[in-house]
Amino acid sequence: MFYSARTSIREGCYNLLMDKKLRNYIEYIKKASDKPSRELIEYHEKMLAQFQHERLVHLIVTMFFALFMIIFFIFFGVIQVLGPANIWMTIIGYCVGAVTLIFLIVTLFYVRHYYLLENGVQELEEVTRKLYKRDK
Repeated sequence: MFYSARTSIREGCYNLLMDKKLRNYIEYIKKASDKPSRELIEYHEKMLAQFQHERLVHLIVTMFFALFMIIFFIFFGVIQVLGPANIWMTIIGYCVGAVTLIFLIVTLFYVRHYYLLENGVQELEEVTRKLYKRDK
């Protein structure tokens, strides 16, 4: 029926679990929305609020990772423009470049995850209108 919140580590990483939980819930609620009841609407409102909260948290985290990536990219560019004055500046330049690359990769994964959350929540909002019989 619905994906359980209690999962083992072997079932995948957090993002995959959230994506799977969202997909399973969307399938469940679409089937159940054919016969709406007061209990189903209340349950759906609670789940929608949780997914919206998750979406907001991931938006904030994504923005911070993107900000840090930009800051480190600028810092890396400044170090490259100034040129390696000595071996320590070269080492610092490589380290800042590595950190920038790590932030870039993590930001790309967060953007992908946020994209999936955003689309899933929008799909759930369409189901909400169907539950309230606003759309047919």
